[in-house]
Amino acid sequence: MNPIRESGPKAGDRGPAPAVRAGPDLGGMRAFEYRSARTWMGLPLVHIVYGPIWLTGFRPACGILAVGNLAIGVVAIGGIAVGGLALGGIGLGLICLGGIALGLGVGLGGVATGYVALGGVAAGFYALGGVGIGAHTLQNDPGLLHLLGLPTER
Repeated sequence: MNPIRESGPKAGDRGPAPAVRAGPDLGGMRAFEYRSARTWMGLPLVHIVYGPIWLTGFRPACGILAVGNLAIGVVAIGGIAVGGLALGGIGLGLICLGGIALGLGVGLGGVATGYVALGGVAAGFYALGGVGIGAHTLQNDPGLLHLLGLPTER
């Protein structure tokens, strides 16, 4: 039996109501899912899956804006985020911000990769960090600070 049940506003003149699912209250822990009725290229504009894994299952939030434990979308926010703009504990995408940011373009995080990588451990063409690995780092390219427009000491 699935602890999540259908609820939400009734359908009106505007068509069917968005799918809103709320689960039982288990000691302050709740499961919640929202999926917007509007779609673009088959994806909902907003999809939110919220709650602990044992209540929601390991179900990803997929949409243009995706929020959840596992989020996949153009803008993805979650524990594991995959998308164009990924914000999360572990992020994978074009622009990433997170603990582990695996960016193709820009990565910002504790461990960051990307064409431009900024983080404690940064690996990329332009890498700024405590440990920078790449073609242009503070350790091997003194002109990098000038390129970034930051003040240099003479």
